Formats: sequence, C-alpha cells, structure tokens
Amino acid sequence: KRFLDAFGTSTQLSHRALCSGNRRAANLTYLWESDWDLNDVEHSKYILNFGSNAFEAHQGHVPFATRIQNGRYKNGAKLVTFDVRLSNTAGASDEWFAPFPGTDGAVALAMCHTILARDLQDDKFLGDWANVTVDALREQVRECTPAWAEEVSGVPADAIERIAIEFAKAA
Repeated sequence: KRFLDAFGTSTQLSHRALCSGNRRAANLTYLWESDWDLNDVEHSKYILNFGSNAFEAHQGHVPFATRIQNGRYKNGAKLVTFDVRLSNTAGASDEWFAPFPGTDGAVALAMCHTILARDLQDDKFLGDWANVTVDALREQVRECTPAWAEEVSGVPADAIERIAIEFAKAA
C-alpha cells in the first residue's frame, strides 16, 4: 500500500486483480460459488470454450486439460474454441473461431437467441434455476441475432447458429 501510495494510486495490477479475482467474483455472483473450476468437461458431449487456454496457460491447467481430453476421447465431446489468437487450445480444438477482441459475449448472446428461437432450451433447468421466465429471456435476447453477432464479432452468423443448435442438441 505504501509503495502504491508513493505513485499516487491504489490500483494494484496482479494476477488476482486482472484474472482470477474477476472470474471468482462472476462465479460467486451468477453461480453462487467462487471455486476456480466449476465445469464437468469430462462428462460433457459438447464443450464451448470462450478464451480459455487450458492446454498451455490456465490456473490448474494440467488437471483441467486432462479432463477436457478425457471428455473428448472417452466421451466423444466436441471442443469449439472462441479465442482471438490461435493458442495451443484453439489449435487442438475441433473448431476454432477468432472473434474480434472483447466480443465473445455477443457470440454467446446470439447462441442463446438461436436456442430460444428454435425452442431448444431445457425448460426444466430454467424453471429450477433461472429467476426469469423463458419468455423474458427471449425478449432480452430478441435483438441478439447471429447476424448482429457477426457484425459485432466477425464470427460468421451461420457458424454461430449451427454451433448453438449442435450445443443444445448435445445436452
């Protein structure tokens, strides 16, 4: 604190401040849990990866990468990565897309739009876990079409739609 005060700032740039603290806060806010890895990729059929580089640089990356590969080779999971660069994880994925930096959320919203528009959502899960109705979700993502996301992210609209449908049907 004294060192930072000498520079006239209280901003500390560290791994916790830039990376894991943000993820833990988001997990606690939206998933009611702050643990680092909450995913069960080993038992998944379809893995959507937004910017995580588990095969080379991820907190706890060896066990996480092992679980991903077990899911792929023992469970037949498809791995689709959205990352601005061709990382080792992106290169080892079944499909890789390079969205413009900071636009991953637009792709995810367009996938949600597609799943809801085609009525492929899991109504029981949403009824048990969401605090809004399916109709409210539809309204929230009404304008977040794959065409809109393509314009924002550079990821082709037809790919966004296809991946959303594949993901929903793999559930």
